[in-house]
Amino acid sequence: MPSYTGTEIARAALREIGVIDPIEAGDAELLADTLAVGTDMIDGWRIERLLIPAITRSVYSLATNTQSYSIGSGGTFNQDYPQAILSWSVIPDDDAAATALRELPMGRPLTAGQWQGVRIKGQTGSYPRRLWFDRTFAAHLGACLFHPIPDNADVDVVLYSAIPDLTALVAGTTYDLRPGYAEAIKTNLALRLAPRHGRKIVQDFPDLVATAREAKAKLKRGNVRFTEAGIRGEFVIGSSPRTYNLYEGSA
Repeated sequence: MPSYTGTEIARAALREIGVIDPIEAGDAELLADTLAVGTDMIDGWRIERLLIPAITRSVYSLATNTQSYSIGSGGTFNQDYPQAILSWSVIPDDDAAATALRELPMGRPLTAGQWQGVRIKGQTGSYPRRLWFDRTFAAHLGACLFHPIPDNADVDVVLYSAIPDLTALVAGTTYDLRPGYAEAIKTNLALRLAPRHGRKIVQDFPDLVATAREAKAKLKRGNVRFTEAGIRGEFVIGSSPRTYNLYEGSA
């Protein structure tokens, strides 16, 4: 897969709209401005779920009698702030020497209304069975709250989060981009830059507009995750001991 530094991406975008020549490096101030625009663009992409290609699995340890944990860069759960926590699990026995740790799926986090419905929030237990992702954003951090509160330090939780691969463009950092991402970033960044450099997007670069839109659309199509809907057993053709007759409306 192609790898590019932040500077190489910035130069490619500038060349798309003729700000620099193919053999020109570009001065430092121009490249720094381009990287800043690119970082803003990628930050905006973080809330477009279909531009996040994978689900990240992260394991964290819980502390005794602690309910709330900050999540985000520099938080107790130190990771990029997730666009969403799609599901979570509990590993009740934190035994690093174990050959097969148990992972107990807990489903999706609670909604704010469901968390409100938990009457005794200070209840303790051997491990939590509920998680609420408080999306309040302060100092780049949200919070994960668990119920019941673990009364021991032998519990790990597993978060399955939607976290983008790329969160910023940095000059000297090399990015190993997934298929299709290089074209999408370069062309869409070029369109962001065009008005800053006196270019008219539609009139001057109609082909670039079409390429950028298609490149982003292909990423979204490629990131669609298909799931199978559940089906009740009595509706399965040939199920035993009873089947449901769709034509007569009876078993």
